[in-house]
Order: sequence, then structure tokens, then C-alpha cells
Amino acid sequence: MFWLLFVLGLATAFNNPPGVSIWCGKAYMPTNKSFAPGGALKQPSASKGPLLNIQVRPRMSLYIPTDVNASFIVESQFSYTHGVVWDYAEAQDDSDLKLEITIEGESLHLHHSLAGSVTSKSLEEVPFSLKNLTPRFIPYSVTLTITRASARWVYNATTQLFYLPPRTDGGSITKVDSLYGGLLVQNYVNGSTAWTPLLPYSYYTTLANAPNPQAFINQGYNIIYLVPDATTLTQTFNLFALNTYLNACDQVGLWVMYDMRYTYQNLVSVTAQVTLIKSRKSLLLWYTGDEPDGHGDPLNGTSIAYSMIKLLDPWHPVSVLLNCYNFYYGNYSAGADIILSDVYPIGVNTTWSVVYNTPCNKTYGRCGCDDCDGVVEDISTRLSRFEKYQTWLGSAPKPLWGVPQAFGNQAFYNRTPTAVEEVTMMMLSLNHNAKGIVMWIWPTTAQISNVTRQLGTILVNNSVTAFLLGARNVKLTAVGQTEMDVAGWRLGRQMLLAPKKDTDGIRGIEDGGGL
Repeated sequence: MFWLLFVLGLATAFNNPPGVSIWCGKAYMPTNKSFAPGGALKQPSASKGPLLNIQVRPRMSLYIPTDVNASFIVESQFSYTHGVVWDYAEAQDDSDLKLEITIEGESLHLHHSLAGSVTSKSLEEVPFSLKNLTPRFIPYSVTLTITRASARWVYNATTQLFYLPPRTDGGSITKVDSLYGGLLVQNYVNGSTAWTPLLPYSYYTTLANAPNPQAFINQGYNIIYLVPDATTLTQTFNLFALNTYLNACDQVGLWVMYDMRYTYQNLVSVTAQVTLIKSRKSLLLWYTGDEPDGHGDPLNGTSIAYSMIKLLDPWHPVSVLLNCYNFYYGNYSAGADIILSDVYPIGVNTTWSVVYNTPCNKTYGRCGCDDCDGVVEDISTRLSRFEKYQTWLGSAPKPLWGVPQAFGNQAFYNRTPTAVEEVTMMMLSLNHNAKGIVMWIWPTTAQISNVTRQLGTILVNNSVTAFLLGARNVKLTAVGQTEMDVAGWRLGRQMLLAPKKDTDGIRGIEDGGGL
């Protein structure tokens, strides 16, 4: 019975008392009393001694037969929360360690020396050839084994490798780079088969307000996020209007982020939508749960939808937007390759709900920004928390995207952000490792649209994207500037800098230059 209800999208919020509405697990109506919401992810208990934690994963989320290069990412470090017991004295000499990666079903063994790398945190890229593998829809099982010649000691880690058959329906393919967190696509408009990094930069919008695709590209945006115009469990978009708009996107190369927020728990509807859209040239990725943690959706809802989508379309990633500070993050994030964060800190009262006339705290209330301080730094705090949660879970890092606030004068928000605040929110997102920016919502004010258009022409420029998606984000300190948040990305002898309050956005400096 439960499965039938879930498929039909009728499952109710899971942890609220009967008749009590919740947001992020908290009661918020004046007639309800507070109660502990639970669901907070906690840092694992520390071990008595250091543990060796080594993870392996493919560099790309998927490979196809035309790919020339492939590699695994091997990360090793000492940890007090994840890994296996390790003799620290022996660890000082790792000259006889041997690493072997075996791909299931194939006589493919990769040998790679770990000498000098295990005793401290390290990340290595191990190349391998795909020529002995057969493309298939079932992932290959991969095992990493580390042995020590001088002792009977073995360390194992596992992952999966997706080596997919080529597409025969003309649809697009999107890769996720597990090293730097960016997306890679092929420019089908000019017929290119090369994989190029894409920094998604855009707005949410409805079909009724959707801009002309070519004009939108000309203004500095590279994707469009379409919010469904129907809110029932079985109806999504006006299909005629949707197909007309997607045809225009296909023609000019405006990438599409497809939203199933109202129907992702209805697997019949998910199947119909994926089947309808998956062959579009302009499809970039899927979006299922919109604030499922806020709504208190079933904990396995995003994961069930994820499995169904991947069964029907293994060529595109799946995303989920999480709203809460810390409410069942592990459960909801499990159903996504990419996590979005929507923190709206402008014009809010974070201690008193102006909508419900109630207080807001750790166990009660809804103020429009969960456990926030009502400052722009709430954005960077949340992104940093989400990154930390991934390490607590012991899983590979998942790319994070920012959803800056581009609206106001409604509900909890007494005003719209200024242009400077809009840029600051975007720069804070990028500084704290966001690999995509999708603002809520279009159309916005002339002031905001003007500044986001100006910044977009910078961010989507290939020379800038090369830094943001091709190098590690490095946190920098501006001496004597306590209010500045600065990050850098270094490629060769050049560094890209992103200061928080620089309304010009980003600037590059030659190696040796100053702030």
C-alpha cells in the first residue's frame, strides 16, 4: 500500500505530529507548540588513533566510446572519523606500498606507486585505457587494493565506472567532473565533439515569462531553468508551449534544466516526462526535489526518483535543491549528483516571522531563511556546511550550486536586493566552491538584471570558466581587511581572484601580483 501511495505522490510528511504543519522539521503555525525536529547530521565520533582513509572514483561521471582519455581519482589522508586502523610508525615508510585498481570482468590491472603520498593528504589522478572495455548500461565494479610487501596488510575501496554506449537518438550528454566539480558538454550547434567546461549561469523562470533563447544567450546566460506552470501530481507543463520553447532552445544552444518538483514522487509521471524530454539536444540536467527537506518529503523520495531517472536516462546528472540548515541532509542529498542551496538573506527578520507572527529558533518557526543571521554571509556559511556534511558522510564530494535571491517585497522579504548585494551573493557562492549560479527569479528588477547581465558576460567567458572549473578553489586572506571574502583559482602562472565586494566581479593577476 505504501508503495502505491508513493508512486501516486500521496505520501505525507514523515515526522510532524497529526495536523501540524512543519518547515525543516519545525512547527511554525501560531496554534502549534515547538518540538525538537531531529534529523540533524552530526560529526562522527573521533577514533583514538589516526585512520587511513583512501577513496577512489572515476574522474568523469561517465565515459563513452569516443573518449580518448580516462582516469581515476585516488584521494588518501589520515582521518579520525573514516578509514581503517593504521600503524602510524609504519606509515612513515610507505616505499613498499603498491596500489592496484581492478575493473570487474576485465583483465585490467593498474599499478601505481604510492611512495611518499600516503603519509599526508594527497590526491592523484591515475590514467587508464578504455580499449579493453565494452560499452554497456550496467556500471562496472571497480576495486582499489593497496598492499604492503613487508606485512600482511591490505586496504580495499570500491567505486563504479559508467562506460556507456553512444547515443543514437540525437540527444545530448552531460558529464560531471569529480575532480573540480564542473560540468562538461559538447557544443552541438557548431558540431563540435570536444568536451568543454560549462559554468551554468541563469535564472529560474516560468514558460509564461521565459525570455527569447537567443536574446538570453546574447545577454550572458547559458542555461534556462523552467519552473512547471502546473502544480498537480500528474500535470507539469503546457506541452505545446513547452515543445515550442524547447525547439527554440535546441536551435540556438540554450541549455535547459528540467524541473519535476511537483511530480518527482509520482514515478508514472517521472517516466513520461523523462521519456518525452531525454532526447532533447539542449537538455543539460534534471531537477527533482525542490526544498524536499523544507516540505518534509519522504526521506527516500529523491533517491527513488533518482534511480528511475538514471534507468531511463543515464547520460544526464540529477539535481536537488535543499533549503534547510541541517535536516536529514544525508537522506535527501543521496538522490542527486548535484546539490543546490537557496539561502535568501535580504530583507528578512530571522528571529521573528512577519508572516506567522511567531518566533524563529532552532526548534520552532519559519522566517524565510532557516537558521540564518539575515546577512549575505549566510550564503557562504550554508555552502561550507554542505561541504562539511559530505565529509561527515564519508562520501565523495558532490558539486554545489548557489541560488541567489533576485526578488523581494513579498512574504518574508521586505525588499529586493540591490545590485551590489546581488553581485556579493554570487561572488560568495563562487568563492565557496559553487559550480553553478541559478537565481530566483526572472523577470527581476532592471537594476539586478543589468548587473547580472554584465557579470554573466565575464563568468561564461571560456577564459574565466577555465579557472573556475579547471583548478582548485583556494581560500585567501586579505591582510587588514576583516570584511573581505577572497578566493583564488590558479592555472600555471596565472591566478583568478574573486573578492566579495568587488562589483566588477572578477579579475586576473599574473603570478606574483598583489591583492
